[in-house]
Amino acid sequence: MNKYKIFLSAATFIMLIGLSTSCTQDFEEINTNNNSPALSQAAPEMLLTNIVESMTDRTHEIFFGHEMGSCWVQHMAKVQYTDEDRYIPRMSVINNTWNSFYASSGMDSQLLINIGVESNNPSYEAIGLILKSYIVSIVTDEWGDVPYSEAFLGADAATPILSPKYDKQADIYVALLANLEKANTLLDEGVAVEGDILYNGDLTNWKKFANSLRLRLLLRQSDRVDPTSAMTTIFGNSTMYPIFTSNSDNAALAYLGSAPNNNPINENRKTRDDHRVSKTIVDYLYAEAPSPDYRVVVYANLAGSGDWVGLPNGMASADAGAYLGNGLAETSKMGDYFTKASAPGMLMSYSELLFIKAEAAARGFIPGGDAAAETAFHEGIRASWDQYNADGTFTSKLATWKSTFVSWGMDPDADIYEYAWTDFVDYGGTYDYDPATGLEQIATQKWAAMFDQGVQAAFEWRRTGFPALTPGVDASNGGLIPVRAYYPSDEAARNPTNLSAAISGQGADNMNTKVWWDIN
Repeated sequence: MNKYKIFLSAATFIMLIGLSTSCTQDFEEINTNNNSPALSQAAPEMLLTNIVESMTDRTHEIFFGHEMGSCWVQHMAKVQYTDEDRYIPRMSVINNTWNSFYASSGMDSQLLINIGVESNNPSYEAIGLILKSYIVSIVTDEWGDVPYSEAFLGADAATPILSPKYDKQADIYVALLANLEKANTLLDEGVAVEGDILYNGDLTNWKKFANSLRLRLLLRQSDRVDPTSAMTTIFGNSTMYPIFTSNSDNAALAYLGSAPNNNPINENRKTRDDHRVSKTIVDYLYAEAPSPDYRVVVYANLAGSGDWVGLPNGMASADAGAYLGNGLAETSKMGDYFTKASAPGMLMSYSELLFIKAEAAARGFIPGGDAAAETAFHEGIRASWDQYNADGTFTSKLATWKSTFVSWGMDPDADIYEYAWTDFVDYGGTYDYDPATGLEQIATQKWAAMFDQGVQAAFEWRRTGFPALTPGVDASNGGLIPVRAYYPSDEAARNPTNLSAAISGQGADNMNTKVWWDIN
């Protein structure tokens, strides 16, 4: 990874290049605009670095990813300033999220595509297509119908469009899936790239990311569009369509560990202490489990009582502060694994890919039926466990609290990590796969594995309806968990005609109008 964070948006990037270009002295070139240089003068490696970090920062940004994502899907809860946890989001956050994904990382990804085309570097074009698809998928999954076909033409001097139309989400999905298929083909040419802080220039890993992301989107729209043909093709031809095969393939930004290159949650925790792990997930993993799921030791720190204690979602601030006598002291903070400066910014994991495979098999989209679904289901859980032990975190946590776990029945003389896993899978109950309830089990374990991936976990909960979540204690929004965000007020001011047309087609601009693929 580059040592310093790059803050250049597309417009700033172009402007700086233009300022570095010497002025012409030839009168016949008097009309040349040196502040709008040719794409061949751009530095794609700097652009690529900036796109990856800016989009990851925004995805994990505290108010969007951690609150409108993790709190609403009940991975996290708020013990102070609880409005967001009660489904009262800040319009400033909605505006900032929209503007960042469009005007910053989204526009930059389009510029990277254009540079790749003009410079005959298909790898930059492919990576630009992958990043653009990732960014736009978040935007459309959060809001539904959004600008796409005209969204990134504002910087094109030939055809500037500053008030883009809104495209139907169904049409956007067609385009995103085509982008990812094209990217997979372009990467076959193997042209080297620089500035890659996600995969360090490994184009095979970018192919795996493209195809795994394609599977995510195929499954997400599967209640509307049959994914059987495409999924069977991808899962059935690993040579042409490589996908994630281990945690080493995870699309996760490795933050450097010091500002400004630290994980956004770490930066937030320097001045804030208003988040706790949700009672819903602590109870699922530990308090109400037939035998504890030891991931609780990574997800949550011990509360003041010396136990793992979650906070109910959506409480009024005064009630949350007084919970169990002292909500701040008596409930569990997020685990150190996620709050350290170098915590990875997860975009997509191998575990998620396995749960996609499990659901695809269970629903008959790929061959194998219930047997294949069960295998992938258990592999997905194990991949989630192993993800948190890549640096020994899980083993260390288990060893630290060994006496507690021995009281649960753990063999004190066994390999503590392997015993914990064996203990976990052998007791039956919740994690013993049953085809009759298999889809619920897969979706629920996927939800558990996507801790700290609030945005994607929320999208998947909206799609599947699992686990069955109870709205927050003192919830706003008519007592309903939101299934989308309000459109930005900035759009109402700057693009009112197209916004109005989108609302007329999609439905009321509130948090209960479902997006196209959400028919749950």
